[in-house]
Amino acid sequence: KSASRFARLHSLAAWRGTMSLVLRRTLLIAAIVIAATAIGYAARARMLDCAAVPLLAPELLPTAALAPGASPALPDGWGALAPGVTLRGPKIDGQGFDLDGDGRSLQLLGIANAAIAPPVAVTPGRAYCFAGRALTDTASPTRARLRFVWSDAAGAHLGDAATPWQPVVRWTKDAPPAAWSPLLGAAVAPPGAATLRVAVEPSSDDRVYLDAMHLRPTLGDGALHVPSTPPIAISPWPNGARAAVSFSFDWETEMGGLIHSRSLGDPNATQDPALRAMRMRDGVTTTLAIFRPYGIRATYYATGYNFLDGNAERRTFMGDPVFPWASSANRWRSDAWTTRRWFADDPHGTTASDPGWYFGDLVAPLLAERQAIESHTFSHLYGGLASLDEWRADLAEWRAVAAEKGVASARSLAFPWSGSGGMSDAAWDALARAGIASVTRTSDQAAYRFVSTERPRCAPVPGHETIIACPDVYLTTGSVAAAKRAIDAAIDANGAIDVWAHTEEVVTPAQIAAWREVVGYAADGQTNGDVWIAPLSELTDRQRLTAQVDVTETEMTPTLRRVRLSNRSGADLPGLTLLLPPGVVRARIDGLPARLTERGGSRMASFDLPAGASVTVELGAP
Repeated sequence: KSASRFARLHSLAAWRGTMSLVLRRTLLIAAIVIAATAIGYAARARMLDCAAVPLLAPELLPTAALAPGASPALPDGWGALAPGVTLRGPKIDGQGFDLDGDGRSLQLLGIANAAIAPPVAVTPGRAYCFAGRALTDTASPTRARLRFVWSDAAGAHLGDAATPWQPVVRWTKDAPPAAWSPLLGAAVAPPGAATLRVAVEPSSDDRVYLDAMHLRPTLGDGALHVPSTPPIAISPWPNGARAAVSFSFDWETEMGGLIHSRSLGDPNATQDPALRAMRMRDGVTTTLAIFRPYGIRATYYATGYNFLDGNAERRTFMGDPVFPWASSANRWRSDAWTTRRWFADDPHGTTASDPGWYFGDLVAPLLAERQAIESHTFSHLYGGLASLDEWRADLAEWRAVAAEKGVASARSLAFPWSGSGGMSDAAWDALARAGIASVTRTSDQAAYRFVSTERPRCAPVPGHETIIACPDVYLTTGSVAAAKRAIDAAIDANGAIDVWAHTEEVVTPAQIAAWREVVGYAADGQTNGDVWIAPLSELTDRQRLTAQVDVTETEMTPTLRRVRLSNRSGADLPGLTLLLPPGVVRARIDGLPARLTERGGSRMASFDLPAGASVTVELGAP
């Protein structure tokens, strides 16, 4: 019995030992699983934040450290759209900023510029993220965004996608920020993609510093997608027109750029301001005579004194400012205006005593012929040099004196001296808040040129998309052929162009003849349906409104495509034009046959689409 009992006890002890070992192993496995799960979640979270994860999310950017390349101004493999992207920092030039301790960062300057990362090999369908840090040391905070640009194996462009605009913190010596602002975005490589380049774009001409930039694989479908092309394109212009053309004039009294002449870009800078002002007056009569036979409506960009019948009461404007930036260092002919009050030469007379200073009597004739009067600023200031307070005062003063003459608040602005270069994010915001929806005469400097005659299309101002900028061509007796070519280029691009001069430049027989020739050329294009002529603000309104039409494809078969169009713009769209895909030979709109036309090799259909209305378009193939 003792032996049997001992055997039972031994067996029980062995069982207990075995169970203890199993339990320990189970607990160990559970701990390993829990730890692995935690690590997996942590790795997933880091990948979604575009942080480094060994093996799973390696660094793809070949020069993340911004090491100088063949050009000491740029990191190895990096590019830029224009001068203004350059390496800065304690180890580069003893200036600038450094975040990650390597003594350098990348400076980005210019609203039409971009810092472009080296190309990286990608796999279609895989998500990639870009993370960086940004800082500005200029007068106001600004913003930046990332653009993912995809190419195939042959280098052909496949598409691109941009992040929303992201804030960039401002550094000051007295109040440096606790951290640089993050720049973060992700996107999925589209079918056929072999290469990705990421561009960092600014929303203004404020200087931005970039550092700690990384490109890595990430999880999921990314934050961005390359937008698909709608099956049917909508022309921005009515009734099948292939281009929009506007005519405009910088129209100034002696107060404007005449008395405040700047040597750069003013062909008449050395001439008597009083004589120039009288030519500005005469040019209203001559230009109206050119437009009248065609019923063309143009835009007259006016300065503030254009609305005055005089100033015998000695009114002061904008706080009676001095503009220290109007200096020889900024291409003024002297430094006189750095200490002299901007309106000091006002003769305090009337249109009778000083007709070159006050053009109030010309406003009614322009309105009677339905010409548009828009802003050339009140004071003829230089936009990229003016402070935010100066901008705000100028915009408010223009609005006030225009209202005295029954002219609505400006919706369009022509920059004096093409002075948009240097505009801050806050200055652009001030224009938008004042109701400015379109601009022209923008800077032709490479870093600040976001529209040009080389690509004649109106385009949203980066970071300020409620404002549309339009390219322009300067018409003189020597540029008639160039103006015609610009109109032709706009037709080829389904784009737009503004043809302009100062009214003082349309007063001699030769100048009048040049304008008659170009206006007649555009009018012929309007007669044959290729061109739509309108004031620039109406041109950009049309572009903005047609962009708000929703296009939804509801059915596609080999012989039928059915599309739903909805006008979400809040405005009627007469003559809305669809540019139809190849192979379409018939169309019905809400069941009724549509007349198809061909122009410039494109087949199209036009119809009216009231505000809030929707229609179904059926397109038939052979």
